[in-house]
Parts: sequence; structure tokens; C-alpha cells
Amino acid sequence: MAPRRENPESVSDWLLWGQDRLEGLDNPAHESRALMGVLLCSSTAPWTRGADPLPLEHRTTFRSWIDRRAKREPFHLIVGSVPFFGRSFRVGPGVLVPRPETEHLVLCALDHLAGRRAEDPARILDLGAGTGIIALTLLLECPGTLGVAVEREPAALGILLENRRSFGLEDRLSVIQGSWGEMFADRPAFDLVLSNPPYIPTGVLPMLEPEVRDHEPVAALDGGADGLACYRKILSTAPGLLKEGGLLAFEIGEGQASSFREGGEAWPSPETPFSGPPAVMRDVSGRDRVITWKK
Repeated sequence: MAPRRENPESVSDWLLWGQDRLEGLDNPAHESRALMGVLLCSSTAPWTRGADPLPLEHRTTFRSWIDRRAKREPFHLIVGSVPFFGRSFRVGPGVLVPRPETEHLVLCALDHLAGRRAEDPARILDLGAGTGIIALTLLLECPGTLGVAVEREPAALGILLENRRSFGLEDRLSVIQGSWGEMFADRPAFDLVLSNPPYIPTGVLPMLEPEVRDHEPVAALDGGADGLACYRKILSTAPGLLKEGGLLAFEIGEGQASSFREGGEAWPSPETPFSGPPAVMRDVSGRDRVITWKK
């Protein structure tokens, strides 16, 4: 077997070669197969085409991808895309790679938008939109809905515009470069305001996995000393942007729901015009993941 790994020719040989170089990861065989599957545009190719020679034009790419993954670069940054809500979205350096858990935020938003009449299209605002994955998914799932996505960082803004163009949503999603909605007048213009802001406490950042700590932008991770800094900024303006009956929805980190439920420092003021205390949705692992208020 060793000579095959040293001088790989077939797809199976290259899979073993990749597995050897990824031996420091939790599941090197799976990692090697996953990269090969993307390279060959088929998740079954590592099995069904194992005896075939790996085309010469793919060998340099596979070597590069394996080397990058061995240095703990995230899988989705290497291949340039991430699956989300049944679709593939572009990602790249300088952006936060969307997590599957964020689909819970989309589900909450879809539940709020359900039953909306076509003659009265909903308007949504996505603050700190990153790749645009949340706003774009909502517009794709809810034909007729209109949206605004706000993003500050140039790298993420470029990816957002690419994703908007790839799904043909230029006429339904407006994109603004800025932070947390300060550029909007204090008037109720949106039926839904949502955000997945940075929520990791600053002191926790050095303890993150290398894939996150070393390859994802700090600005998209660092939520300040207690992880709540960005929520405070959003809550200072977002309530005034919601229409009556509108919904404010955040993705939150583990253990943060209590800060909002108990009316702590993160809560802006008793006069905030919501109909009651926030509702919290848990993810599949049982962790608090989404918090919502209705106006």
C-alpha cells in the first residue's frame, strides 16, 4: 500500500495520500473523501470512481486543498461554498462561514412571514448580513418579499453581492455598506429585523478551534467582553425600525438568553415597544439559539 500512497495514480490512491497528510484531524479519511467529492462534483465519486486515474488537471488542486486543510483552514473556505437551507452559497476569505445552526433563525423568520399576502409584500432588514445567506434565503423562500442587507466589511460585502447576483435577486435585495442600521431614520419600515451578530466574548476567542480562530475574521466573532456589545447597538435602533406586529430576531450564543429574559444590561429600556418578554428557540442540541420579540 505504501508505494501507492507515495506515487498516487487512481482516485483511491489519492484518497489514501490525502488521508495520510490529514492524520492530525479527527477523521482524516472522511476529510479526504469530502474534498475529493467536491473536486469531482460527486459525493459518491470517491467510491464509484476509486479505480479510475485522477485526471491530471485535478491533482494539483487536490494537493493544494489537502495542504490547506492540514493547516486547519476551514473546509468550506477551501472549496469556496457552503450548503444552507438546501442551496449552495459562495464563501471566501474574510467572511464568517455560515453554520447550520443559523437555519433556526431562518425558520423563525419564515414562521413570522407565513401567510403574507402577495399584494402586501413583507420587508425585511438583515443587519451584519455577511455572505447574505439569511436575507437571500428568506427572499428565495418567500417570493415577493423585499429586503435590505447591511454589511460593513468590504470582503463580506463582495461575497454578498456575488451571492445576490448568482440567485438573480438584485431587484429584491438592496445592499448597504454600514453598521447595525444607524443609517436608517427612526421610522417603522420593516416587518422583520434580524441579525446574527458577533456574540463570542473576547476572552474566549483564543480558545476557539484553529479553523475559526486563525481563519475567520475577528470582527465577525468578537462580541465584546460579555459577547453582548453588538446586541446593545442593534437594540438602540432596531425597535424604531419595526412596524406594528413586526418581529425582531437574533441568533444568540450559549447561555446568553438569560441576559435578555431578565432585563439585564443588554435590554435597552422598559419603554421598548414590544408586546411581552422575548421568546427563545433551541437548536437540535438543546441550546438556546434564537431570541425574538414582537412589536
